[in-house]
Amino acid sequence: MAIDVVILEDDPMVLELHRQYINQIKGFKLVGQACDGKTGFDLIAQVKPQIVILDVYMPGLNGLDLLRRVRATGINTDVILVTAAHNSETIQQGIQYGAIDYIIKPFTFQRFKKALKNYQEYIRKINNIQNMSQRDVDILKGNTSKERGVNDLEDVKENIPKGLDKATLDLVLAIIEKKTGYFSVADISKLAGISRVTVRRYLNYLCESRCLKGILSYGPVGRPLHKYMKDDAFSAND
Repeated sequence: MAIDVVILEDDPMVLELHRQYINQIKGFKLVGQACDGKTGFDLIAQVKPQIVILDVYMPGLNGLDLLRRVRATGINTDVILVTAAHNSETIQQGIQYGAIDYIIKPFTFQRFKKALKNYQEYIRKINNIQNMSQRDVDILKGNTSKERGVNDLEDVKENIPKGLDKATLDLVLAIIEKKTGYFSVADISKLAGISRVTVRRYLNYLCESRCLKGILSYGPVGRPLHKYMKDDAFSAND
């Protein structure tokens, strides 16, 4: 099902650009547009789109005041702010009022597309999670290993999913910590004294957590071999 989008932009040329961009991105449907804040707020209240592309500087009611009003009335709509303003105060206010992304003019189609695709992935994840763990929340907030820093490895240990054992994870991590360069499931299995099937489950979890990164190694014959190497979380804890 397509995600409903409303555009609020007072510049006709930029508005048309938004329209063209949205039409090029699969999974989104433009359901309304307005060129001033008051009309825009009434449109949001009526249509209740999932996402609004909102310009900060508009006549009548600027984007920040409109966003604040949307939050005050409890309308369940997400907002991507678009503006020529580069000052930190405007950006901070937008974040405080709950904007999920902030695009600064002039921008490229790729940056616009990235904002919408990130939102699409966010919606997909949140719709597939019923009972959220701390790890689920961190992922939804983009608070994964590349952003969190030195505590990531501890987070990975504390948020181990069902079906994995903490003692086994600690053993696998201890072995990996001593590794340099790439290694295979067989390498860890031999040193840990546990089956390759079991090791693969732990390595997959560590890849999902960005503790490891994996590649496929293609030899002259036979099936490709999965190899792994330490990633962000290990580097942050070195």
